[in-house]
Amino acid sequence: MDRRPFLKFSFLSFLSIQTPISRSETKYQFDFAKSKQGYLNRIQSIQNTGTIPIIDIESSYNPTFFDPESFVRAMDRNGIAQSCLSLDPQRGGSVWSDASNQLSVKFPDYFIPTGNGANDPAWTNNSNQFLDENERNISAQKIPLMGEFEFRHYSSPRQVQRGRDRDVNIAIDGSLGHRLFSFAHQTGIPFQIHYEIEDGLLAPLEKMLNQYPNAKVIWCHFAQIRYSSRSSIYSPEYLDALLDKYPNLYLDTAFGDSQSIYPLSGEPHARYWANQSAWNKLIISKPYRFLAALDLGGDRIDKLDLWTQKLRGFLNGLPEQTKEIVAYKSAWKLLFNEEIT
Repeated sequence: MDRRPFLKFSFLSFLSIQTPISRSETKYQFDFAKSKQGYLNRIQSIQNTGTIPIIDIESSYNPTFFDPESFVRAMDRNGIAQSCLSLDPQRGGSVWSDASNQLSVKFPDYFIPTGNGANDPAWTNNSNQFLDENERNISAQKIPLMGEFEFRHYSSPRQVQRGRDRDVNIAIDGSLGHRLFSFAHQTGIPFQIHYEIEDGLLAPLEKMLNQYPNAKVIWCHFAQIRYSSRSSIYSPEYLDALLDKYPNLYLDTAFGDSQSIYPLSGEPHARYWANQSAWNKLIISKPYRFLAALDLGGDRIDKLDLWTQKLRGFLNGLPEQTKEIVAYKSAWKLLFNEEIT
């Protein structure tokens, strides 16, 4: 049975819906029309220095170890125009916090409001409650982007070093996936997924992309394969065909550099570097489907300088026009449904 809702509308039309919301329910509503000029002014100021601006589509932070003033100075230093900085709910805390969105109030030209990260334990232990709060707050605050939802996620290299065993395995085509995709399909609001690239996981993802064609999905960590024995299908040719078939699929470009090795497999983290010319050919052919991302997190929020250097190293391998699109124009078009010059 086709579970797609009949209601279809764009994100910008979603923003125009006037839903009565009491002050006790939300302290903030994003207004793109009011925020737009500040965003554009900041992009232009970076361009005036001869630097290509970057909109970071995917990073997150732990509020306990976050200094926003220091962070925005680092953004200035590195030509990061705006950051979609998602808050990771903390152990022992609630499943939702407005702290990340309040950054957009304090630093309106720097941050694009973004939903909370769907990670352990808020997402894995309280999945339906997390979705309740996600839907309520995303709608009430008119947030233009949802955070990163973990469906299949192995331990990160830093977690391996700390001895933490992280093995998230939530079926993307299960009840939780259907609920998330359905919400995104109705509202047109993009969301991000962490979903390891493995043969057995590709068909369920395609099923969901097909069933919810208005659900804009950002598949994080382009060409990141941690176990090659589990991934024989994914290639530039496969992804090219996938993007042709599903116009609602996007990729973020947060992946390891050429020296990055996944410690549990002993293999290179990112397959981009082994076939760079073929992957670049794909990006050049479909630049608006690829989004610049730093993938900063709570344990590396102070690495913005280094991570930006690595991201610009990747971008510098692309032609100038493609580089600009991936760096900031594709994010702008996806989030705000308009092209930026």
